[in-house]
Amino acid sequence: MFTDLSIPVGRRAPGVEFEQWLHHDGIGHLSRRIRALPGDSGKDRIRNYWRWLTGSRRLRPQDVPDGCFLSNEFYRMSVHQGTHVDAPFHYGPQCEGRPARKVMDLPLDWFSGPGLVLDVRDREGRVTAHDVKEELDRLGAEPGPGTVVLFRTDSDRRLGTVEYHTRSTAITPEAVDLLLDFGVKVLGTDCWSFDGPAREMVEQFYRSKDPSALWPTHMHGRRREFIQIEGLASLRRIPPGPFTFMAFPIALADAGAAWCRAVARSEQAQEPAERRAVAG
Repeated sequence: MFTDLSIPVGRRAPGVEFEQWLHHDGIGHLSRRIRALPGDSGKDRIRNYWRWLTGSRRLRPQDVPDGCFLSNEFYRMSVHQGTHVDAPFHYGPQCEGRPARKVMDLPLDWFSGPGLVLDVRDREGRVTAHDVKEELDRLGAEPGPGTVVLFRTDSDRRLGTVEYHTRSTAITPEAVDLLLDFGVKVLGTDCWSFDGPAREMVEQFYRSKDPSALWPTHMHGRRREFIQIEGLASLRRIPPGPFTFMAFPIALADAGAAWCRAVARSEQAQEPAERRAVAG
């Protein structure tokens, strides 16, 4: 049984630019694009462009089956949109004294392994090392190398509202360190970020002038290597019992983050699906 733990990216989500060619539009776009095709020589391109201008190399609806071609969609958005993987390069140019790794540098086997969900819904917006230890003791669990630890806050229930960003739960650097000491490399959260609400961090900085107030858990990734998966959803829907977590980042060269499709695979039957809000 697979449980989808990802946030769909909507065409109207903030920060997303969307364009779609529908089937009846596609023939016009194709007709223009065949003026120059991969493998054409310079001479071919000149000849074909002239033929297109004069109308002998244009495609019309009657030239394709059912009078329509293929659809196509274009999304322009940040690599941090929706459910995504943060690589160490996102945190800074160096990690543990070495050049920080980008998405394509990360071992794929890190992104599939036994999953462990820590329920931190009652931690009042800030998860400490003590909170993590208390939850591990409650579960009788001890994560090891290869375990992917996920923090459940149910923040995804607020997806599409301002509160999704203003009521998020911060996972402190000390909480991260405790898990890294167990050998864990990949952590996930159903909040928009591993750090708290951006407004709170910025206001705290201006009150204190302390640089450590700004994105402290991300900055901690310069000192210790770990991977964050942000923007997860529906952790509450994972059936009881052991499960395997999988979330492979899209292969984006030279990127410090990448979108992913996160899923949990369990032998237990899944509970009835809940209706989930989709931004856009």
